[in-house]
Amino acid sequence: MPLSQEIKEETGNQKTIYGININNLKINFSKSIPKFKNYDTINENKKLKLFSNFYFPIEISKTTYKELENKNVVYNIEEAKQILTKKLEEELKKEISNVENIVNTQINYKEEQQNITVEVIYEVLENIGTNEKIVL
Repeated sequence: MPLSQEIKEETGNQKTIYGININNLKINFSKSIPKFKNYDTINENKKLKLFSNFYFPIEISKTTYKELENKNVVYNIEEAKQILTKKLEEELKKEISNVENIVNTQINYKEEQQNITVEVIYEVLENIGTNEKIVL
């Protein structure tokens, strides 16, 4: 993880445009596109249903534009260590089925010029044996 990062953050400004789709014909109720410099586009379509399994060939579309702002964030070494350690522990706990069987945790940090690398090692007890009957 670099200590200095550029992240995109929502400003709260958004514009929503509604439209209607009939087969391959698309009609937007607003012709203007937002004048945001950076934005994220979210499209949602909803089909009109007459009965439980019968749909009209008409969709109502909703397009939302959310303004994004680029921010430079500079972390000190301790903050970066905490953030990375937390992310890695969450990912590892998702993959480990028996979290209560974690015996030992080892965390290694490596600092490079403007980057920091974190390695999290879990020692987990796992039953790998199988029961078999021995017949003589």
